[in-house]
Amino acid sequence: MSKEVLFLSYWSLREPLNASAVFPYLRILSERPDVRRIHFITLETAKGKMPQVELDIPKVVHTALEPVSFLPHLAAKALLFLWSIPFLVGYIKRNKIDLMIAKASIAGALADLVSMWIRVPYNVESFEPHSQYMLECGVWRSNSIRFRFSRYMEERQIARARFVVTVTHNHRVDLISAGVSPERVYVIPSITDLDAFRFDPQAGCEIRTALDIPLTAKVGIYVGKFGGLYFDEEAFQIFARAIEHFGDMHIVVLSPSDHQELHRKAAEAGIPIARFHVATARHVDVPRFLSAADMAFSTIRPAPIKRYQCPIKNGEYWACGLPIIMTDEVSDDHLMMREGVGGSVFKADLSDLEQAFRTVELILTDPDHKDRMRSLATRFRSMDIARSVYQHII
Repeated sequence: MSKEVLFLSYWSLREPLNASAVFPYLRILSERPDVRRIHFITLETAKGKMPQVELDIPKVVHTALEPVSFLPHLAAKALLFLWSIPFLVGYIKRNKIDLMIAKASIAGALADLVSMWIRVPYNVESFEPHSQYMLECGVWRSNSIRFRFSRYMEERQIARARFVVTVTHNHRVDLISAGVSPERVYVIPSITDLDAFRFDPQAGCEIRTALDIPLTAKVGIYVGKFGGLYFDEEAFQIFARAIEHFGDMHIVVLSPSDHQELHRKAAEAGIPIARFHVATARHVDVPRFLSAADMAFSTIRPAPIKRYQCPIKNGEYWACGLPIIMTDEVSDDHLMMREGVGGSVFKADLSDLEQAFRTVELILTDPDHKDRMRSLATRFRSMDIARSVYQHII
């Protein structure tokens, strides 16, 4: 019997995370003959400049829940979260939803609260201990309402969700050790659309020309935000040291963050303005920019809990043939990169950053290195991994 599936995201439709972390799953669901329709609901919580998106996935019907515009941002987000509960209850009744899928633990909290009012099973995907991330990064305090509420709701999801899907094997093992039934816990790493993400030499040359980067120069690229779970000023120190190490290097940053602010931080780090390029790109255009690069940065703020995290950008980098320079002890990936497979890692204090550069420099001497990087994306980030798991949980 075909199902009506509600897919819930706490990210705004135009938030880049939706394009990279949700749209591939919507496409996989749309392929399934046992799924009649996908009700994709987003909470429009983001602010600032964001790229346009095209949501042209079969079977998907999108609804955006907007915050109250005249309230302060945090108050508007909190009110939107609370108002979403009765809205979702009514929506589920009207559309006869058979299954809710929540993307990550914040959306999972909503799904759990809704399930108290109406008996519809829910799965939580890309489940990570977000509260612990924010605590260990110093963004939240242990006695704050946000931390306590998030922690409580994460524990409820672990206990009550139909299935919990983590992004690393580390996390699955620890959940099972804590008493969660192995039959309820699956792993889907942050998957990558390998058809969309691939090295395109012509596109790479066009991007370099547009940014006035010599075709012979080395290019390092970073995709994403700064601050919070990610390095901020430290990232610019890393970029500056990469330019110093590689000599002719240019840095390209694709980010929705304020461009003037990023240029200011780059200047403070001593990065020459002619070597620093910032853009905001649609997700479909990201592979073109990655094709212009030689290596990529994955500068996650270090914390013990980060071994449960699986950066989406890593799979996209590898799919386009790029070795990665990444913070150590992040995701399952760091175990490979410690051995020089797929890139290299550096310590939180940046004391071994030069060694990480040298390892990546060695990788680049291999004429087949782009194929080797892509093979990692095929093995560890393929959409087929999600398709296989969906056979058991949809």
